[in-house]
Amino acid sequence: MVQKKLKSILIVNSEPDVADLFAEMLLMDVDKYIINTAYTGNDCLLELERETPDMVLLDMDFMDMDGWELIEKIKETGPEIPVVAITSKPPNIDDFLRLSMVSDYLMKPVTLDGLLMAVKDALEIPCLLGECIEAVKNCKGKEEILYLVFSLLKQGIADRKRFILMRQLYPDRILENDPGTKLLLYNLRDKIGKTTREIDSFKNNKVLIA
Repeated sequence: MVQKKLKSILIVNSEPDVADLFAEMLLMDVDKYIINTAYTGNDCLLELERETPDMVLLDMDFMDMDGWELIEKIKETGPEIPVVAITSKPPNIDDFLRLSMVSDYLMKPVTLDGLLMAVKDALEIPCLLGECIEAVKNCKGKEEILYLVFSLLKQGIADRKRFILMRQLYPDRILENDPGTKLLLYNLRDKIGKTTREIDSFKNNKVLIA
């Protein structure tokens, strides 16, 4: 029996006690992980030079570097490395435009279920979709249509996560006094609806029937 390779997670947090707490929470999962820690933005980049993790669990508050700047540097090092961001500050409009860089954006206090779900999504969903897309690319006949379907599914997952986060942070009573965010939210909802309709049209198209 082939032993399953353990996934590695780099926890980046300026508070060692909090980093240790997140490590303990992750070790409660049925899946086992290899966990490393870094306490500054520069330490994080040094760790990435030494070894590429399967994902990064990143607190956004550092003394030596802006959180989004660090995420950009992580993506320069490895564009496919999923990042789960943790913050105590609600995202502003500019932040929402950068959410595509992260797998999940968790608000403090972080719950055990929320953390484990975000980590599983970050590690499993891109890998699963990536494998499906690669498999479809090598098929004959329907590869272009099916490749588009899988790409739409991947984008739809990311958009739904952003929408749910926005609805948590901006209930109707707040949106009424924030027309810019309200418009952004409605545009995102329309985009999700359009993606869903496109996927449904592909599923109902007889050309996809084997």
